[in-house]
Amino acid sequence: MRNFLVCSAIIISVMPPLFSQTIRTLPPLAFDLYPTLRDMYGYAIGQHEGYLLIFGGSIRADMPEQYKDDFPNLEILLLDMKGQRAAAYTTGNLEGFLAEQAGATGMAYCQTGSTLYLLGGYGYSESMGQFTTFPYLTAIELGATVEALLAGKTPKAYFYQLSDERMAIFDGVMDYQGDEFFLVGGKFAYKLRPFSSQPLYFEDGRQGEAHTFRLQGKGMSLQLSDFNTWYSLEDFRDYYGPLLPDAIEKELQHLLPKTAQ
Repeated sequence: MRNFLVCSAIIISVMPPLFSQTIRTLPPLAFDLYPTLRDMYGYAIGQHEGYLLIFGGSIRADMPEQYKDDFPNLEILLLDMKGQRAAAYTTGNLEGFLAEQAGATGMAYCQTGSTLYLLGGYGYSESMGQFTTFPYLTAIELGATVEALLAGKTPKAYFYQLSDERMAIFDGVMDYQGDEFFLVGGKFAYKLRPFSSQPLYFEDGRQGEAHTFRLQGKGMSLQLSDFNTWYSLEDFRDYYGPLLPDAIEKELQHLLPKTAQ
C-alpha cells in the first residue's frame, strides 16, 4: 500500500464542511488533493467524518488514438479533507468478487448513516474471463474501513456482498427513503473475447425501468427483500409522488419525455 502523499502546496485557511448522506459531486479540494480525479468518471463516493472514499470508476486514456478503452480505477482512494492529504490502496487486497466489483465503472450507490451501498457496475471479471455487469450489492462499513486503511490493513472484513442477478445494472441512480431503496435507469452489458481484435459487445438498456427493494439484516446476514420492477416510469412517479428521493426525481426528469413532466 502507498503511504499518504502530503500536498503541502495547497493551503486552505477554512476547513471544508463535513458532508452528510450521499455525495453525488466532489468538492473542488478533492481534485487538488488527487489530480487524477479530473480524468475520472463513473466512480462511487462515500464519506466518514472528514474523509472521502472513492471506489471504482474509469480513467480517461491520455492517447485515445492508441488506447481504445479507458483504464479502470483499481484503487480505493482515501482523501483526508481536514488534513489535506490523499492516499491510494489497491482493490486487490479485497480479493475475489469484492475486488472485481470495487474496480467497476458506473456502480449505483447511496449512503445511509455510516454505510455505503454499491450496486452493480461494469468491468472486467477475471473469474469469468470477460467484461460483465456485476450482479452484486455490497455494503461497506465506512468508519471501520477508514480505520483499517489508515492502519495499513485490508478492510475486506467490513465489506458485505450479496449476489443477485437483479443487481446487474450499471449507470443507474440509487437512493433511499425510509427503509426503501430506489433504483432508476441504467443498462446491462457484457463483452466477449475482450482482448481479441474483434470483441463482441452486447448491451441492453434499462433506462425505462425503475426498481424498489428493501434490505434486512447487517453484515453477513444482509438480505434483499420486497424487490419490485416498474416498467413505466410515469406510473412509478405517480405512485410514489413526493416520497421519491431528490436524486431519483432528478433522474426521472432526465429520463421522462417533457410531455410526461
